Amino acid sequence: MESDLLMSPSFDLTCVVPRSGRTLRNFLHRLVGLGANAEEIAQIVRIMDVSKGSSNPDLPTVLETFRNITRKAPPCFSVFVDRKRAHRPYRIGFLGYEWQVGKHRLRVEGEEPHNGLSLIKLDEVDFAVVGLDELLSMTQYYLRNPTLVTKWGMYNYHLEKPTGIRIAGSAMLTSHNAQLDEQIQDMVGFFLISKPRGRSRSPVDLETLSKYGRRVYVKGRYTGIVYAAYPGLRIVSVEDVEEAVTSGERGSVGIEIVQSGNTLKRKGLVLHGSPLFLSESLLVVDYDRYVQNTALRNLIESLKPIGYFEAERIRQFAKWFYALEQNLGESWIEQPAVESLFCVPEDVPEGLRPYRLQTRKWKPDDRYKRGEAEALVERSRQQLRECYETLKLRNSPN
Repeated sequence: MESDLLMSPSFDLTCVVPRSGRTLRNFLHRLVGLGANAEEIAQIVRIMDVSKGSSNPDLPTVLETFRNITRKAPPCFSVFVDRKRAHRPYRIGFLGYEWQVGKHRLRVEGEEPHNGLSLIKLDEVDFAVVGLDELLSMTQYYLRNPTLVTKWGMYNYHLEKPTGIRIAGSAMLTSHNAQLDEQIQDMVGFFLISKPRGRSRSPVDLETLSKYGRRVYVKGRYTGIVYAAYPGLRIVSVEDVEEAVTSGERGSVGIEIVQSGNTLKRKGLVLHGSPLFLSESLLVVDYDRYVQNTALRNLIESLKPIGYFEAERIRQFAKWFYALEQNLGESWIEQPAVESLFCVPEDVPEGLRPYRLQTRKWKPDDRYKRGEAEALVERSRQQLRECYETLKLRNSPN
């Protein structure tokens, strides 16, 4: 009997989140709104903020810090190896904890974001919070044409080989933006960046760089994505793209995830054109498990995954674009129009269409209501332009 009790899980559902960083913090705050213990989460966030600077290649030092700062905190932390850094330091991160969320007990576990997708495939977790960048780096094999998946709304449509992994929608996680001094959604773009040649800020583009086999710095985890889209590039895998470009000769280029542009601005780098893809925190679920598990359906629905074209997401997109534009100014070379970055009519045939969680396999049908989808895309573009112009007017010095 005692053995059976030990084997019985104390939770109903499992979720994987990053071990540290903004996504973890923002997701935990989101759980407070669903009934999770606010004081516990506040303590966890405080510990994560304090522990940020404790990274060290000396394990005894980190373990001593761990004992000191977690003594009176919820028992949910561990020490892990930070493999994103070449010298492999140890640091303190979120391990796992359980909260009552509505009618269900949810176990949240910290893990490397790309590993969360593997755990879904292995039936070891129910859902994960990851970005499109992690999805593309780990699941290109399943996509008909990964180079066409430039927005997450296209992802499910391009899944061709057998897999249950699906995007349920945006997690709509937000963080403070200093430019606007308010909370905005955690959107990012995978942009081409460069080190200017003196005062000259000439435009560069990936097609030309690929044609002439130019060297481009790319973070290791993203080299496969870049190579699939531009096989002619001479890709150099580095740990820190911005640092590699800054330290390189004038005209050095790289491809990097950009959210606010603060680091680019500080290092005197420039950003070019449209991103290779857009990303944000997404709720990723095993579709078959979602269909079969009532508790999972209820929890996902309580998290309210947002569709690509929903009004609140359009407002957040306008804020992110405007804040990035204002922060970078002339350092954004050949800046695209906000509505063309969000979507273009040509995206519709590639699957960028509205769908609901009730839609079979969460994929838009190629024939069903195609005309309505095209009309919605145009309305969404207009709505985004209006939101953007309102922001400009509201923040105008006049």
